[in-house]
Amino acid sequence: MRWVRLVLLLGLLASTTTTHALGQERPPGAEPSAPTFAAPPGPAAPVPAATADQAPATEPGAAPGPAGDEQDAAAPGGQTTQAPDAAAADEADVRWVATHKATDLWSDSDAGISFGTIRPFTYLQLTGQVAGSRLYVYNPRTQNYAWVDSDAVGPVPAPPAAYFNGPQVVDVIGKPGRVVGGFNLRSWPAVRDDTLLRPLAHNAPLFVEESVVGDDGEIWYRVGDDEYVHSSGVRLPKPPPQVFSGRWIDVDLTEPAMLAAYEDGKLVYDTLTIKGTAVDPTPTGVHRIQRRVANETMDSATIGIPRNSPRGYYLRNVLYTQYFTSGGASIHYNYWSSVWGYSGSHGCLGLSYDDSLWFWNWANVGTLLNIHY
Repeated sequence: MRWVRLVLLLGLLASTTTTHALGQERPPGAEPSAPTFAAPPGPAAPVPAATADQAPATEPGAAPGPAGDEQDAAAPGGQTTQAPDAAAADEADVRWVATHKATDLWSDSDAGISFGTIRPFTYLQLTGQVAGSRLYVYNPRTQNYAWVDSDAVGPVPAPPAAYFNGPQVVDVIGKPGRVVGGFNLRSWPAVRDDTLLRPLAHNAPLFVEESVVGDDGEIWYRVGDDEYVHSSGVRLPKPPPQVFSGRWIDVDLTEPAMLAAYEDGKLVYDTLTIKGTAVDPTPTGVHRIQRRVANETMDSATIGIPRNSPRGYYLRNVLYTQYFTSGGASIHYNYWSSVWGYSGSHGCLGLSYDDSLWFWNWANVGTLLNIHY
């Protein structure tokens, strides 16, 4: 019967502790001993290739292939394991369970605050405490303790060594970046059905912790615990050609164009921006914000361009405008277009609502912009 061994285990644990308890860095009672890990299992069978239409985002390296219901699901590190069931339980180390679906980790044995959702096939070590329908567990990847719903886990063998080692690190990045074109967020640097977490939209913000070598031999970025994006799907700011003191903005017009906010030499924020076209290019060089308007109507007639001409415009409720030239070039909210990173303006730097608000709150009259290719 499915989960028989886990039910028996819960019964034994319940006889030890069934009181209401709170999540904490250490389990209640005493200082725990270091987790003991069994030897890793032998080589795993190959994992079927991911289907080409598995998500609306695009990624290099995705090869069409079968994705049948009978295939094994792969754990991090390329190791393959079946979903926890009665057969797996017979050979399981009862000190370990793994999630068989996405589930929350909780601060409390009853309701409580969620510490966040963990993906399927996350290994958790039992501490010996149970209260109600939750187990108190240790997460070896984050080295924290929490409560997990017992119906979301099943007994498994101890995790393989690769689960703790992670992919090979190439470099520490430590910079914010933006998604370009729409890419998938994955639990391991490999394009497979079992690694897909969710799609990321164009210009979605993320923070790149480090670059790693993926299973395909290519460079991926780690952007969180067990979260990876292929490097070709991320725009990181390039080192600026010149550094200024105080708060200043570096504008790199090389596509996809990017605004980056600095405090002295420290990068604090960045985003993709709409830039001017070949007919109406964004002016390069060093500029300063001259004036600011929180909400205005932009009328091309005020700069000598008739509204009804091919280059004319009349736009109401343009928010968070910060002019940096007398000719009307500015940073502002661009609600009528979303070609972030590419040409599409009359010389202005168009941003999303959230990004334009951020720069409005951060910059001021006199803030310097260095605009270049």
